Amino acid sequence: MNNILLVILFLLFAGCSQKQYFTPSKDSIVGKVEFDDKLESHISQSNKNGALLSDGTLIAKDGIYNINLKENYTFLNINGDLILVGNYETNTLSILNKDGKELKSFTFEYMPISASIRDNILAAVLADNSFVLWDTNVDEKLFSSNNSTAYAINSKVASPLFIDDMVVFPAFDGKVVILNLNNFQILNTIAISSEAYFNNIIYLASSGKNLIIATSNKLMTFIDGKDFSKDLNISDILFTNNKIYILSLEGEVIEFDLLLNELNKAKFQYANLSSIIISDNIYTLESQGYMIKIDPNSFVDSIYKIDIDEYKNSFYTDDVIYYDNRIIRFPK
Repeated sequence: MNNILLVILFLLFAGCSQKQYFTPSKDSIVGKVEFDDKLESHISQSNKNGALLSDGTLIAKDGIYNINLKENYTFLNINGDLILVGNYETNTLSILNKDGKELKSFTFEYMPISASIRDNILAAVLADNSFVLWDTNVDEKLFSSNNSTAYAINSKVASPLFIDDMVVFPAFDGKVVILNLNNFQILNTIAISSEAYFNNIIYLASSGKNLIIATSNKLMTFIDGKDFSKDLNISDILFTNNKIYILSLEGEVIEFDLLLNELNKAKFQYANLSSIIISDNIYTLESQGYMIKIDPNSFVDSIYKIDIDEYKNSFYTDDVIYYDNRIIRFPK
């Protein structure tokens, strides 16, 4: 019995110690990429909409803003000239201008986790997986909905999406809810995935009235009334130029059309990929210190060394990656 126990323990420890890392051959590395610039502070938190530095500065897709956000606040979104932040001590959502001045604030029963605003209409998803639609002009609730409890969620949380006279709420339980803004009636509830944990919507985008939706394990599109889906282990996702780009946990870069036909794929064994830049080429970073450039037509790759550390916060725009306190501009 003791011998069997020793064998089991050995196998367990051996399995834990054999984590594999991306190690391209020296011949496949074509050069080294240097950083273009540095930030004055490190990224302390980030999402798809922006990144907050440790000194309170906000980096968004349209610029850098010195809003001096305090420590107990979290950045949620930026829509036009308005910045949405949440206070996790008071469950307050505040609307700031780009100088960091608070214009309005609203307190909810639970912490706002994601939010978007269009004109005077604020849409928020709260920590208990409930939705709220708020008229910020008259400080009045227009709609609310309670949903099933989500016990564990992925840190990549999508924001509500306004489309014409609708708003799409991303839930933490693998669903999206489409609300009519004219009468505040639910038009449709779409179940994307039924996983018990980490099943929140991590990505939500639109092309006209067509939807692109993802959880961490499923990609789905709704095109002209028809739905298409793929089971994938998604690390990151980007929709641009009518194509969907996936970074998978298996180290793949996959290109789909809106009907989820696979157009191209490149695989990098054991790679931990993050950030997607689509310009003259496709660019992504690998956590062991590599930048991968992929030709968008042939999907032939080129690998470069780059001095990055594993597990640092990052944020990217259409042509810039902010990695911790360093800046990489594209194309390269």
